[in-house]
Amino acid sequence: MELTMVGLFVVVALLITGSNGTVCYTAVESLDLRCLLQWDCPHASPNTTYTVQTKTQGDPWQEVPWCVWISSRSCDVSPAFSNFELYNMIRLGVHLSPSSTVWMRPLKFDYSDFTFSPPSVLVSLKDDHLMVKVQFPCAATRRCSLGWCCPISELIDPWTTVTVYNKQNHSEYQRRTVWTQEVVSNVEFSGLAPGQNYCAVANFSFPTFSMAASPKSAPQCVETVSKSVLLPAVCLGIGLTSLLLVPLLAVFLKRPKPAAPASENQPKTPAPVQDPDSMVPLSPVPVDPCDIHLEFAPHT
Repeated sequence: MELTMVGLFVVVALLITGSNGTVCYTAVESLDLRCLLQWDCPHASPNTTYTVQTKTQGDPWQEVPWCVWISSRSCDVSPAFSNFELYNMIRLGVHLSPSSTVWMRPLKFDYSDFTFSPPSVLVSLKDDHLMVKVQFPCAATRRCSLGWCCPISELIDPWTTVTVYNKQNHSEYQRRTVWTQEVVSNVEFSGLAPGQNYCAVANFSFPTFSMAASPKSAPQCVETVSKSVLLPAVCLGIGLTSLLLVPLLAVFLKRPKPAAPASENQPKTPAPVQDPDSMVPLSPVPVDPCDIHLEFAPHT
């Protein structure tokens, strides 16, 4: 009886271990904010199905709608996450039967999992300033208002570092780091020597954690205008302007003056001479009181 009970205990223990001790190797792959969960369950039958759930800090576990009772060994959960500065978790459920699911230990998904493609840069000269435009890679499996490409700067505000250096003398360089809140990042540099070849490279990192950074972009170079080239160009411009202005000035000076109006050639009629007395202002004349006579109208 005791042997029977011991044997039964061992069988039950093995079944429990086999049910709850399901082994699956899981891993998260992330590139440009993509989140791809992959797994391998060596001892699972070919007919085993799986369900994936995600959880964001402060929210309950939620099933990923397109990864419920699936037989594949991967699930792209990228659209399930929108806030990358909160804690995000992923877990895999193995369906042993229609009513029994074993959940694997959850995996985190945060900045330490992020990898990025390098950005691209465009350089141009504006007067004596070098303008560098940084364009970010497209976020994987995302679509946004810009069409097929949704730059990762639509989803995060990266720190962007741009370095401009002299191609002939790498010890001469300038570096600026900006917090990018636009789809593209525009950085301006000044104080460049004329007649030199300058190159620009850029990379970016996750807003909060610099260890999640992209590789550097391919360099883009431009040559600043030399003074020896600029001076003849200025002189040539002045010379061309003079050639255009001198004929115009000559034509203007040779134009005949307009004839005076006919009325100006006629003798002017002298103004009438006024009586000097009429020019004297009127003043009150003194009156003798004896000369004043009062007349009263008779009463009718």
